[in-house]
Amino acid sequence: MTCTSVSTTNGATPPTTPSSRYFVDVERYRFSWPDLNNPAFYPIPQEPVTRDSYLKAIEETNPAELVKNPKHGMNGPRAFMPILVKYVETGDSKWSDGIREMFHSFHQEMQNIVAEKQWFWQFEDPAVLIPIYRKHLVEGGAISEDTEWFRDMWLYYCRNLHVWDSKPTEWRGGCHRSMPEAMSKGLAARWYPDIPEADHWKRYSERVFHDFWKVKDAPQNDTGYMMGPLIVLICGGDQWTQDDRVYTDPDMKRLWDRLLVEITPDGAINPYGPNGGWNSTADYRVAMLERVAARTGDGRYRYGAHKLFNYLRYQMPGDKPGSMASNHWTTWLMALAWLFADESVEPVQPEAGSLWNQRMEAARIPHTDKKLTERLLGHADPREDFGHICCSWHMTGHVWPDKLVLRSGWNRGDLFALIELHPTSFPSNPGGIMGMNRWGAPFTQIATSKGASVENRLLIEDLHQQTTKRLHPDKLRIDEFWRAGAMPDIQSEVVHFEDTKEATYATVRVKNMDGLPVVYERSFVFAKNRFLATREQVTFEASFEARVAPTWNTQNIGPQIGNHWANTFVSHPVGDNGRQSMPTPPVDLLVWHAPKPDRQLQSVNRLEDDPRAEVSPNQLRYVWEGKPQKGETLVFTQVYYPHLPYRSRPTSNNPNPNSKADYANQLQATAHASGIQVLRDDQEASVLKLNLESDMTEWVWFNPSKEDLTMESFTSNRPYGYIKQTTP
Repeated sequence: MTCTSVSTTNGATPPTTPSSRYFVDVERYRFSWPDLNNPAFYPIPQEPVTRDSYLKAIEETNPAELVKNPKHGMNGPRAFMPILVKYVETGDSKWSDGIREMFHSFHQEMQNIVAEKQWFWQFEDPAVLIPIYRKHLVEGGAISEDTEWFRDMWLYYCRNLHVWDSKPTEWRGGCHRSMPEAMSKGLAARWYPDIPEADHWKRYSERVFHDFWKVKDAPQNDTGYMMGPLIVLICGGDQWTQDDRVYTDPDMKRLWDRLLVEITPDGAINPYGPNGGWNSTADYRVAMLERVAARTGDGRYRYGAHKLFNYLRYQMPGDKPGSMASNHWTTWLMALAWLFADESVEPVQPEAGSLWNQRMEAARIPHTDKKLTERLLGHADPREDFGHICCSWHMTGHVWPDKLVLRSGWNRGDLFALIELHPTSFPSNPGGIMGMNRWGAPFTQIATSKGASVENRLLIEDLHQQTTKRLHPDKLRIDEFWRAGAMPDIQSEVVHFEDTKEATYATVRVKNMDGLPVVYERSFVFAKNRFLATREQVTFEASFEARVAPTWNTQNIGPQIGNHWANTFVSHPVGDNGRQSMPTPPVDLLVWHAPKPDRQLQSVNRLEDDPRAEVSPNQLRYVWEGKPQKGETLVFTQVYYPHLPYRSRPTSNNPNPNSKADYANQLQATAHASGIQVLRDDQEASVLKLNLESDMTEWVWFNPSKEDLTMESFTSNRPYGYIKQTTP
């Protein structure tokens, strides 16, 4: 075995040691082919989804027993969403009586917390859900618009809410804490115009909504915090604005389509940025997409919601497959989906091709500088503990690329990949592969990181920390360590995109990657339902001692390993903030690097340096080290090929030193690496010939100079290419 297992501590050249982190469950090798009709291999449900599907999920929580225990404290509005559904469905007063008792308990808990701490911080669930309760309770006649106990409870909530669990309040900006605070106080001012705070709360609420509306984008580039501002708009946007603009405005389509296009063909969400683990906040998207579909009449959103729902059923823990009864964190969102869903909107399959989209840049800035608040947002509150910029996020108005979505189609099992393009997020990984999936299985999982974390892209390290970093000219900006004036000036652009029936071709160019004086380009040839080939190129604009390596983060490396390739796989994606192993079909991924004599394959234990990497603790690298000269370019070419797991079986149980492993063929013995041939791989072009199956030959080329390339029986001067030929 030529792969080395190394630590990256202290930046030294890693020692060569054997890998010791590998064991495979033998049941992984049960299947000979990816039979999507075999539920033992592919257990993801494919059933039609209706409102009754959501109602069934709600009934699994046994609402009749739940309503008998209304004491859930501050968690009451979330916990009792199934009871609200039963009230809306039946109109029976036993459900509304239970809701009233739950709110009395909620009010009492607020008072208890305030007596102890002076305030409470629970900003999301009560703010977004209680107005929905009020709407349906009023419509059903269970309360009036002026019911005294409800008024007292809601005003107590608004008057004692401190979203950061600290003294400052009335935060500004379109963020996940400021928006629910502003909506709550704005609704209170409208519902109860006689209160002394009415005029002030109305102005405050309008200003925060304007903070969001002038940019119509969320600052968080992740599958965690981003759901905060969006769920506020989805649940309460119509009550906040008294119209449907947050759902139907053409500029809002950017947000709602983002929720849709990131769904895999099997209905999963690949996590990125700060996140809660595998399939992070997919349940939020079910409810949100049902709401947007109902308000816009666009059936694509219902199609996505139903894909997500079926995959969620597969991911649910417990003894009863597909049951959501054991996950109350998901049930409240299924309750919202039932309340929002409009059966008159027919699900429509979205566009089946690849695409890339955009998002607005968010910059982190000092949040207590009122002069800065006045300049950026206007109407700054002069009081010391009021009106700070929430999470320090400011939307600059500059639009950068967001994600490259590589899609073979929407059919179950289709090959899919999600590529980060945005340059200014924490962590910053433009060109990194955030997720790749085939036959329902993931091949990587991103760490839940708020800071630096190199994810499935080229690692470029200044070994001696002597080169001058290229920093953003705006010195107010804060980097991932909250240092002002130290933000790297990373810039990205999509310089080529072409989608065809057989393949997608794209290139992203990144200047000043990680603040270093380099230009990084990554090109993609996405052979649909076959493999992903990429070419990473880095050009040095200054000379420094460097370590450069393509990286692949995974859970397992092996058992097949060569000197420039390795088999990899994810045993169990990690969900629920690291507390739950999630199921996955057994599928492996060959990670193959075009061989070069000056590079070494290494297996890195990420956990030695970063405990956040527990979801994907092993990193595969193909490492080059040296001191490139100014203007020098390095090229790294890879193929990522999904395949079923294979294992070596001995021909005898006798200790015969001459006995060799018995694979079905050489392709299996090398996880298909032996089927890839390099015809050319240099600064001008890369050409690969692939015989990954016995009856098929494929060619891939990257030709940025557009020179005439000869590939056996044909030539091409196209910048990218993919050809598949069946062998008789």
